[in-house]
Amino acid sequence: MEKYDILPLTLDRRVTLCGTNVYPKPSIHDDRVMEEHNLLYIFSGEWEIGQDGIAYQLRSGDMMLMRAGSHHYGISPCTVNMRNMFFHFTHMNADQYAVPLSPAEVQSFADGLTVCLPTVIHCGSNNAVDVIARNIINVFWSHREDCERTLSLNLNCLLSELSYMARNNISPAEEWITRLLQEIRMNPSRFITPEEAAREAHMSVRTMSSRFKKITGKTLHEYQLSVKLEMSYNALCTGHYTVKEVARNFGFCDQYYFSRIFKKVYGHSPSEIKTGPPSANVQRRTGLF
Repeated sequence: MEKYDILPLTLDRRVTLCGTNVYPKPSIHDDRVMEEHNLLYIFSGEWEIGQDGIAYQLRSGDMMLMRAGSHHYGISPCTVNMRNMFFHFTHMNADQYAVPLSPAEVQSFADGLTVCLPTVIHCGSNNAVDVIARNIINVFWSHREDCERTLSLNLNCLLSELSYMARNNISPAEEWITRLLQEIRMNPSRFITPEEAAREAHMSVRTMSSRFKKITGKTLHEYQLSVKLEMSYNALCTGHYTVKEVARNFGFCDQYYFSRIFKKVYGHSPSEIKTGPPSANVQRRTGLF
């Protein structure tokens, strides 16, 4: 069984130091034992670091948890112009280290106020990790009066996101699906074709389509329809947009096709939702696709 560090989520944790480093020349990591935890995020480049006798080859997008009280040290110099972010934060008496967990036990950490983390998590495709990490650094070096509280909240969000990635075990080879799902939600005004998705994933259309459906349970077109209709519903509920505007904003060139497919899913036309309040009987049945 793989070993994990188990950390309670608590506002008592404090970010004691954080920032960014750039190494113009190959450099080896410090040999040290710290009294606090350190999350090391390799933003670009590579670095080989050891912890308690185990070597870890870190690459761009990797996050390593250097445990409080553990011996960590450089094994080989980093690559030229390697960039990283680091986050020192307090350990708690309830923290547990190197606990063997089965896959089912790892999944049990989806609920509750405790997270489990492997020593290294590849999170290069997770935009949330990057956003939270940058925000922690920005807040730490700001002069806002609620700095400590905001840092603790953001740190807990970061640990929770890392635990999610550990549970779902998204490998670097599967990052294409994360990027594709992000692209669908970030650019809802366009439909991504199977050819475009396959090209970005460096796969054939057939292979991409098969893997996409295996992961999401839907075809690429079905998934995009579900996302667009969900967003359309939310936009119509505000009452600020016409049906034509919503259809256009979410990639439907034909307003009448949009209205027909919308009513099929929700049982009410877009105009009925817009002029609401929506009936209590409206069900967001996006699972139909």
